[in-house]
Amino acid sequence: MTAISKSVNNQFSDRVLELRRKIHDSEYVDSAVQRIAQVLSRKLVEDSEPVYDGRKHGTR
Repeated sequence: MTAISKSVNNQFSDRVLELRRKIHDSEYVDSAVQRIAQVLSRKLVEDSEPVYDGRKHGTR
């Protein structure tokens, strides 16, 4: 294995270990779920613009 691929593997391994640690942290998981809910809620609100006669409100 080359030095570059070892470095990439180490970075990947470090990231995996970091994520494994985080998923066992209940505050981190709660915060992540809350953030996902906020993003999805915002997206749903933005996509549900009023429609009149098959067209978006305010368009001709």
